[in-house]
Amino acid sequence: ALSQPTVRPCTSTTDRRAALHALGIAPIAGTVLAARPRPAAARAEWTWATADDAAATWTVTKRQQSSVRIRPETMLVAADEATKREVKLLKVPLGRGAATSFAPDEQIELSRFFSSKQDAERIGAARIAAIFQRSLERQASSPTSPLLGVTVDAATAVAQTRRGRRYVVIDYETDGCRRVDEDGACVGRAKRAASTVITVSLESQARTLEEQRRMDRGELEERYIDTLWLFTASAPVATSSKKGAAAAAPPSSSLRDVGSTFEVLD
Repeated sequence: ALSQPTVRPCTSTTDRRAALHALGIAPIAGTVLAARPRPAAARAEWTWATADDAAATWTVTKRQQSSVRIRPETMLVAADEATKREVKLLKVPLGRGAATSFAPDEQIELSRFFSSKQDAERIGAARIAAIFQRSLERQASSPTSPLLGVTVDAATAVAQTRRGRRYVVIDYETDGCRRVDEDGACVGRAKRAASTVITVSLESQARTLEEQRRMDRGELEERYIDTLWLFTASAPVATSSKKGAAAAAPPSSSLRDVGSTFEVLD
């Protein structure tokens, strides 16, 4: 493993920037650091109580309870065949690895909103929704992306607190393909209603398993990184049997309910 500079816990913006410079990273473009680190350990980092949704039978095709790798990870994929609802949980460490989805200033705003009550009140949930919308629009602009378009009403975003942690819930609609074939053709184009729960947690991370073991033994100080969590529930926008007429989308409240039991664990 490559040796890395030691990074100590940071309790102010000045400390965070100094730590970033110690890593040879520009303060805006680099990993965002924050206070109140969570211990690094191979234990469950999140929970989702599917039992609360008695009307659904969820088939889970992927469930990863924890990860120490500093890169975007899909932690959960599940579907309910009866209602055609789907669930996906993404874990995205902020920093260079998230640069294709979030601009440096957007990453800092995300970090500040979820780590400071004062900043949360100043920034507001609508601003978080606008940042999220831009990330989806960047994704849709890629010719290889199955996402073709997105409609987000940022004003309807809601901030919530669960067990002391702040979350933002955003309802929106997407237009996309089930997949893009090797010739770039859209296969299975459809619109979906979606609801995403967003939060940011502070984690201690190692770049290799050996670094993790050395941190556990106290031989290395832990590195702290803000990690973005995106829990998304979606369902097809129903169409009327009458040709050319579209029926109402599934109530956004039903999709919000799916994510209402999602929590990041301390």
